[in-house]
Amino acid sequence: LDRLLFLYIFLMTILVTLILVGDFGFFSFFQDHLNILAFGLFEDDTQAVIESVQKNYPFKTGLALIAIFSITLYFSFKKIFKSKLKMRFQFKTKIISYLCFLILFAGGVRGGYGMMVLSPKYADFSKHQIINEISLNGIITFERAYKLRKSRASLDFNMATAMGYGKNIHKAFSDYLGIDVSSTRKDQLISLIERKTPENKLIEDLKPNVVVFVMESFGAHWIKYNNERFNFLGDLDKHFKEDILFENILSGDNGTIGSLMVLGTNIPNRSGARFISESRYMRLPLISAAQLPYTKRGYETSFLYGGKLSWRDIGKYFSSQGFHKIEGESHIREELNLNGKQGTEWGLYDEHLFNFIYKKLNSGTTSKFIMALSTTNHPPFEVPKNFKSKSIQIPKELEGRISREKSIFLERFLAFQYSNQKLAEFIQKVKNSKLAQNTIIAVTGDHNFWGFMNYSSAEAFSKYKVPFYIYLPESLKPKSYDNKMIGGHEDIMTTLYNLSLSNTKFYAFGDDLLTSKTSNALNSSVYASKFGGFYKGKSFSFVEDNSVFNSSTPKELDTLQKQYRSTLSIADFLLRNSYKQNSKNSQN
Repeated sequence: LDRLLFLYIFLMTILVTLILVGDFGFFSFFQDHLNILAFGLFEDDTQAVIESVQKNYPFKTGLALIAIFSITLYFSFKKIFKSKLKMRFQFKTKIISYLCFLILFAGGVRGGYGMMVLSPKYADFSKHQIINEISLNGIITFERAYKLRKSRASLDFNMATAMGYGKNIHKAFSDYLGIDVSSTRKDQLISLIERKTPENKLIEDLKPNVVVFVMESFGAHWIKYNNERFNFLGDLDKHFKEDILFENILSGDNGTIGSLMVLGTNIPNRSGARFISESRYMRLPLISAAQLPYTKRGYETSFLYGGKLSWRDIGKYFSSQGFHKIEGESHIREELNLNGKQGTEWGLYDEHLFNFIYKKLNSGTTSKFIMALSTTNHPPFEVPKNFKSKSIQIPKELEGRISREKSIFLERFLAFQYSNQKLAEFIQKVKNSKLAQNTIIAVTGDHNFWGFMNYSSAEAFSKYKVPFYIYLPESLKPKSYDNKMIGGHEDIMTTLYNLSLSNTKFYAFGDDLLTSKTSNALNSSVYASKFGGFYKGKSFSFVEDNSVFNSSTPKELDTLQKQYRSTLSIADFLLRNSYKQNSKNSQN
């Protein structure tokens, strides 16, 4: 019994320590305690993750310290238990003592025995977000993430039920569309979210190429800090000012794969559920697939990635969605005759991806739709040795907010500057060529990066913003648009369909940001509209660019909450219904 207790206490102490250390490292990168993204360590390219951590954190030193701690702890406990064994307690006394210890231990970890214990539910008690975060620990938040992951990964999980609709999916459609759909047959409900672009003779004749760049870790929150001395945008700043730029766009998720799925499927991220490409839907052709409307119009469609297509099996996934070409690092190397080190463990330097795309746009006569994912602006923050950087000096307003070593901070923004500059050069090359008259370029970020600055509660919305930039041929430019429009990744393809396709049907959940008067933005952590939003279950309103939390939820946000719940419910219903129908067709 003593040996079992010794083993239990020793192993549990090590486990708790490792979780807390992991939580500290996770918080330094994501500005949040352990959550769903933590599972990405095992689902991502684990080797590349570890290599990146080694280059940006004292990884080996940390392992050595943990080893020393474990050995010291082992011999300390052994000594304690050895002296305890000399004390001849009765067996019953030992049992009672051990039970008391376990009860006290469990209560200490939990923070109490009643309802009001340390938990995410009761952690929002201060107007200072960092104080609220300190009240929690990684064990509590990881337990919550695990339970959420386990429940929503189940084949029996129903999002509509979780969102309060029970089995009444008709009510979800009614709330989403704002009309009564009770008379619509259940198997016909999906047809209600089908859209159609306006007929446009100019677009039919032009049939423009469309290139969508998903740039690694491009957060819009940083744009306001760009200046001559802290110039991380490079020449991209010029294009941002010349063309269309939305800065109030929420990324679909807080990780690359989640946002990529939103953009590639037109389906909002179902927080807590497995990503579509890693679930039972990984081989399911979707009627809402991003490239499908272009395929119907005779386009050549491509998904391009600067890294390895085996990363989270995105090559296989997008192939199942019907892209004509799926090309990654090996294809680019061969096409451009690249040899030796031309990137990092995550993939090729971005300039090679851009050169590959430019070459592809100039080949053949068929119009092209391209969705591309970059890699360079990602740890370990390495750029080509011949890159001539612009000035990067930390501005005074950021000096007191930096949460990492200044040297790492500057390395991060050098990689950011490199990616932005090479993107700018690609855009300029297109503008200077014949492609300028028949090519649309769209740019967004997969997510912001957080581990370099402490965010306040007033930045609950801006923390998750990414840009949405559009270059349009002169003939397609709108007369006016609202660049302050709040939107999300789910709006990007809808906007592009209306710009580039005539009289074409498509399935999507987003709005056309160039014509809509209002839109909703959905992210795994926050969702919002022009009236305000919700962050960690609490509502906020906008006062200029700040998120100010409300003591009670305004009526305008009740509609947003209803839209949020109904959107996720319908998104899940679309997937479940499509999967069921596909299974039936396979059996017939």
